[in-house]
Amino acid sequence: MGQDIEDKVKSCGLCAQHQSLNAKEPMLMPEIPERPWSKLAVDLFEYQKQHYLLVVDYYSKWPEVMKLDNETSRNTIDYLKGLMSRFGYIDVLVSDNGPQFSSLEFKRFATEYGFKHTTSSPHFAQSNRQTERSVQTVKKLIMKSKDPHRALLDYRNTPLDIDLSPAQLFLNRRLKTSLPTSLPLLMPQKTRNPPKEK
Repeated sequence: MGQDIEDKVKSCGLCAQHQSLNAKEPMLMPEIPERPWSKLAVDLFEYQKQHYLLVVDYYSKWPEVMKLDNETSRNTIDYLKGLMSRFGYIDVLVSDNGPQFSSLEFKRFATEYGFKHTTSSPHFAQSNRQTERSVQTVKKLIMKSKDPHRALLDYRNTPLDIDLSPAQLFLNRRLKTSLPTSLPLLMPQKTRNPPKEK
């Protein structure tokens, strides 16, 4: 049946005229950086009339969520500077084309802090899949939880499909939670081989 539909669309003159309008942007798998906090995805979202900034590390999937005072470039930059003061400078920041990220002020910030700022296509926001998935996950955590901070803690401590949690990949250790955990499990662990010196 699927092949019949494809054949019908291919033979339709009207479909052929509008095919370029419906062309999809190729979805490339993001390259995983060699270390944490090198490449970040960033997005803004709204929940219950509050605006949030979400930052996700491509390497570890570690999320940072901050409630914004306002949606200006200045405020967004201040929150990102706060993160960099805790975790260090970054190499690449991926965002959508929102006004906070396309301003001259944001371009100056990227230059001053020495990172490359790339944007997803304006008509294909889903091309920044890392952030879009994380936004949905974090929104669900916030909506379903009585304590969003505890929900984020649990998320950061939950193993991914590679059997390591965002906390293990980002901080090199598990996080202490309300669940009883033996001390050896909370100690720093070697998680990946360091890159070879060139």
